[in-house]
Amino acid sequence: MRRPSRPMRLVPLGDHLAGQRAELRLRAAWKLIVGPALADRTRLLRVERDILVMGCWELANIGALREAAAAVWPQMRLRIQRSLGLEMRGLQVVPCDAPVAAPEPVVDEDPLRRALRLLALRHEERVALGLEPR
Repeated sequence: MRRPSRPMRLVPLGDHLAGQRAELRLRAAWKLIVGPALADRTRLLRVERDILVMGCWELANIGALREAAAAVWPQMRLRIQRSLGLEMRGLQVVPCDAPVAAPEPVVDEDPLRRALRLLALRHEERVALGLEPR
């Protein structure tokens, strides 16, 4: 027997933006909220219906982390409320991918030299594909 589906309801744009702002504030204060030991092993994935979703990429530690998170959640919730003024209802720990280090931007003093280098690379690619003569 199928349950009747609930009608979709529109969420006011301001509510969505408030959630995004809360998430940005939590990301900025992540080390303060979870502590330095956990900050190196976890990251904030999202805030979903006032539930803090934390990701951990060390799969062997997720069970222990869930138990520890349940034990210290009242203190974390109080810390979030006092420092950021946000009301969170719970914490969820899920597996996630390890963070990827962002490549360092290449700084080239001469933009013309960089453009010529890119043009030469494109020419080499087209020659290798047989689209242009050498």
